[in-house]
Amino acid sequence: MAGFTVEPTTLTQPTLTLRPWQDFARLGEEELGRQDIVEVHLACAMGLPGSEKIDVGLCRFKLDYWTRRVEAHTNKMLPQFRRKRYEYNNSVAYFRILCLITVLQRDLGVHYNPDKIPEDAVFDLEDTFLHGIIRNGAGTCATLPVLYAAVGRRLGYPLKLVTVYGGPKGNHCFARWDEPGGERFNVEASGQGLSCHPDDYYRTGRYAGQSLAHEKAGQFFQSKTPRMELASFLAERAIVWEENQQLRPCVEAYAWATALVPENSFYSNTLKRRMNDWLAQLRTKEPSGFPSVYVKELEPIYPPSLPLDLRVGILGMVATDNLLNDARHDTWWWSRMRQGEQRENSPIRADAEFRRDGCDIGLRFASRN
Repeated sequence: MAGFTVEPTTLTQPTLTLRPWQDFARLGEEELGRQDIVEVHLACAMGLPGSEKIDVGLCRFKLDYWTRRVEAHTNKMLPQFRRKRYEYNNSVAYFRILCLITVLQRDLGVHYNPDKIPEDAVFDLEDTFLHGIIRNGAGTCATLPVLYAAVGRRLGYPLKLVTVYGGPKGNHCFARWDEPGGERFNVEASGQGLSCHPDDYYRTGRYAGQSLAHEKAGQFFQSKTPRMELASFLAERAIVWEENQQLRPCVEAYAWATALVPENSFYSNTLKRRMNDWLAQLRTKEPSGFPSVYVKELEPIYPPSLPLDLRVGILGMVATDNLLNDARHDTWWWSRMRQGEQRENSPIRADAEFRRDGCDIGLRFASRN
């Protein structure tokens, strides 16, 4: 049983506080790795349509309870493991994961939601973030691996998340036991029971179709670091915003995913596409003669890992969006300019100064120096 020590868990009382995802995004890799994956995951769901139904305290409470159930069953089965190690691949790690999956599936009713199997199935917020599977036990490949990692990490297990190409329906996620200097095996539990497929399994069948270059670009098959995990959660957040036709927060989420993991070109390429979509949307709202916008960061809004041209482009669109949605400005200028009316003192330039807590915009006018 040598290898690592499992600390006893305690059942905590539910609490309701949850830090905003921006706080997690600004943490260093090591400090982010000390955070509870449940809190990081749910933080990325907050503010999305339907997130008002998320009971953070209940999620924490149930996960602590589920962890105790797994721990109790594992301890109960230890004598059998010692007698018949060969039935568990002579692996204490495999034995512990099997106990975890058994309790969650058999005893607590966790399962893959059969309604989400069809290619045309519609995914909602509960299929994307943890609160859904914690509430009703029905999960997807977006939530099941996160659940297993959440419970396993509470028990001290070295569980990581892994993403691979999943076909036209989207990428596929599973968990991985990845012990430094020790065992390493994949944990696929989107079906019944536990399967431990080798990596090459995820290059065949429905998973086939990606070149080695695409695997590298999307960081497929890599055990995710804490920042890679957060970036993947923010990408899910961005997708939900896009599906709700909200391009501004969609771009924000993709921008942070790109800044967290600049090596993942899938994030940066998608960010650029969504920025183009948002810019096209803004252009349809701009009247003829709309002022030129100049931006200045008084405080860093995004990390320097986000390329300068993307930072400037995003902030310029944020300022433009703010101007277009300012009711006073619309009354005085934009609505009249759309009707062809040109006022003598129309604004010709907008200077936007950004701080982390907001944006101040000053206008310059044609009749003034």
